Amino acid sequence: MRIAIFTLMRLAPSLAYAISSIFVLSMPLLESHPSSASAWWLHMTILPVMREPIYLLLAVPGVGIWSATILLMLASIFGIRVALQPQRHHRSGFIHAHIALIATGLTIGRAAVAQAGLSDLAMPQFQRGDWSFLPLSHSPLGTFLFISVFSACICCHLTIINRIKSGDRKGANRPRSVTIGSLEVLPR
Repeated sequence: MRIAIFTLMRLAPSLAYAISSIFVLSMPLLESHPSSASAWWLHMTILPVMREPIYLLLAVPGVGIWSATILLMLASIFGIRVALQPQRHHRSGFIHAHIALIATGLTIGRAAVAQAGLSDLAMPQFQRGDWSFLPLSHSPLGTFLFISVFSACICCHLTIINRIKSGDRKGANRPRSVTIGSLEVLPR
């Protein structure tokens, strides 16, 4: 039971990347079906949660909607593999989870200063500015996602700490030399 709970916790970054890819896909869906209520519902549900990280990603030169979607889907799939084999991919899982935490934390941090008006981040292919008012601090999806990804980061830290305690690192039992200037000192 404990292993299943930790595996679900480690899957949270993959959920964040999957939700991001769905948000990116909602943009062309709105473009092709602008009067669809379900397309607007999908876009407006995820918008408060993933607006800032996705707009930052799309502001990178050469990254379009389709390449961002593929990149986010690959990150989500990679995260599933990392979550299912945490002992094999502990460093990759650590980086994967913390990038997702930074992205969700960026959204939470920007929520404190959310207001209607020109945004300092905008998609380069569209008109500069975003006139949507978003009550980001009251987004249940965003709060759930942040707490879930934060718990995945804690799992990564616990895995690394337990690995260090058990001495299960490459070369953990080998004495290490320390170089001070031109003098090399071996430990006792």
